[in-house]
Amino acid sequence: MSLLGVRLAFAGLSDTLVNVVVSASRLPVNHARVALPILGLRVHGDQIPNTPELFKSVPGVFLQRTNQGGGSLFVRGLTGNQTLLVLDGIRFNNSTFRYGPNQYLNTIDPFSLEQIEVLRGSGSVQYGSDALTGAVQLMSTKPQFSALAHWTGQVFLRGISQGMETSALSKINYQRARSSFSILAARKKFGDITRGGDGVFQRPTGYDEQNLTAQYRQKIGKHILWENLIQQNSQDHVPVYHKVQLENYTVNEMTWQAYRRAYSRLIYQGEHPWIDQVELTASIQQSMEKRSMQKNGSLTLRNEDDQVRTLGIIGQVKSRLNDSWSSSHGIEYYADGITSSRMDQINTSNIPLRGLYPNGSTYATTSAFSLHEWNLQKWQVHAGLRYQQTQAFLPDTTVGNAIVSQGAWVYDLGTSLALGQNVTLFASIASGFRAPNLDDLGSLGVVDFRYELPAYGLKPESSITKNLGIRVHTNKWNSEFSVFHTELSQLISRIKTSQVIQGYPVYRKENVGQAFLAGFEWMNKVYLGQNLTLSNQLSYTFGEQISQAEPMRRIPPLFGQMDLKYHHRKVQMAGICLFAARQDRLSAGDLADNRMKPTGTAGWAIFNLQAIYNYSPHIRFGMQGENLGNVPYRMHGSGVDGMGRNVQIQLSYLW
Repeated sequence: MSLLGVRLAFAGLSDTLVNVVVSASRLPVNHARVALPILGLRVHGDQIPNTPELFKSVPGVFLQRTNQGGGSLFVRGLTGNQTLLVLDGIRFNNSTFRYGPNQYLNTIDPFSLEQIEVLRGSGSVQYGSDALTGAVQLMSTKPQFSALAHWTGQVFLRGISQGMETSALSKINYQRARSSFSILAARKKFGDITRGGDGVFQRPTGYDEQNLTAQYRQKIGKHILWENLIQQNSQDHVPVYHKVQLENYTVNEMTWQAYRRAYSRLIYQGEHPWIDQVELTASIQQSMEKRSMQKNGSLTLRNEDDQVRTLGIIGQVKSRLNDSWSSSHGIEYYADGITSSRMDQINTSNIPLRGLYPNGSTYATTSAFSLHEWNLQKWQVHAGLRYQQTQAFLPDTTVGNAIVSQGAWVYDLGTSLALGQNVTLFASIASGFRAPNLDDLGSLGVVDFRYELPAYGLKPESSITKNLGIRVHTNKWNSEFSVFHTELSQLISRIKTSQVIQGYPVYRKENVGQAFLAGFEWMNKVYLGQNLTLSNQLSYTFGEQISQAEPMRRIPPLFGQMDLKYHHRKVQMAGICLFAARQDRLSAGDLADNRMKPTGTAGWAIFNLQAIYNYSPHIRFGMQGENLGNVPYRMHGSGVDGMGRNVQIQLSYLW
């Protein structure tokens, strides 16, 4: 990486959109003409502490934090297992992703990322289950090829005042004409974070993290590219802050949460239009989570251990049938294997119990998809279809064995119309679905503030989303405005029963939910001069649970951002305002959630200043002042307050 090629990268995001996006159709498509609402952004992961922070400035995406070691994205009002995450074209979601906020995105190392794409209102046709309101794709930085063999590297240090973060990164790249590789290692220590207003530390919120990524790419002959990646990210002693503060726990933490993955991908570049490109990907992923919890005054320390190993195979053929018609067809197979255990430790005695999920459970999905793009002069048309078959096996000694098998068809259709050179209208309709996963079907025990029971008779959740929008692209002005309406049916809802187990109310899961989401997203960027830009973003979602005549859970408030950025030669500066309105439309579930006040979440606005100075082609300094007004604030639905006033310092050495 050369400093001579660095663009503005404040808050981890580039100041310009990616011109070509792939998530909408699994084909490279010009962003200005794409028929579906999608946003692609370059990222600089060494400038943000964790991956969830990348999305604080993305329209239509709201970030919730149960704890500092978490970070869950709300895409148009839905999160958790109702929003799909994709990593390098491979599904990141597994069969234990739970409803509501989770911490899994935080186990992806931001240092390893180069680009993100957010596909709003679609995604099930492209990538399968869970994309009820959208899909988020994260793309790793790949080592490049070079005609002259040479080494490059980077050493990076970052610190946040009051000991809230100390991070170090080292990266080495080797490039040749036909092969390249890179190795990245990082270590981070996050301290307890302060809150705005009184500056009091929120304890416990700190944890430690380690990251390691290795990649190798090889050109084989004239037509074949071979890509390989191995990665491990782990985090130690990640506390769940609101459990300790509000639920009488001495200890409540993820003792260890980790994510490992490896994939090997062969890409064949053909010479026949019917076989323009063939991709074959084999992957293995492993998600590990060890939890410990103990109530104040209790002699029982409960230890839980859940591990998910996912094998994946993807085959895809891309075709360019003529100058205006391109297509992508493929099959996908994913198979999860679950290990789950629970142990109560009382003094020196260990009592084994049934885990959160039936130990030895399996969950497999098989899919076939067909996607098409037509470029017809002023018109761009997109159409797609997917069928997915899901089968789950739950060998449960507590409530009995179960086999659950389900299938689903989904479609999407979109079109855009170029009104002259600079203005594009677009509209789309897409169906989505979420097959019940093992967390829905087989979870047993305490989850958040409730006790859950297994439910084997659940059916898939489904959605239909309609989008309408306009884009304007000129040399001085870029803008996009879209409105949407999503109908949700057969939603899996937790129904409170009259039972109480271990002091927690008992909930059962049923397909009783019918709801809708509606809202808008607006982003605007004006070039005020050669070196100065002004950007605005605004998003709003209204969610209503029709079947229960109340608001949907955890719907974000109106939120957005304004920023002014300046760059000149070696210096880049930015002033940023992030804000959110008050949210007092609460559901019964919100009112029962101790992370929220009965009166709702107050509105807030914080101001940040950032600066980067390129001292030389090899040395770069960065500084950021965050929440300069020391405003007390909390992202709606979160379990921890946002950081108070702090200063961040970064130093990079590149060669």
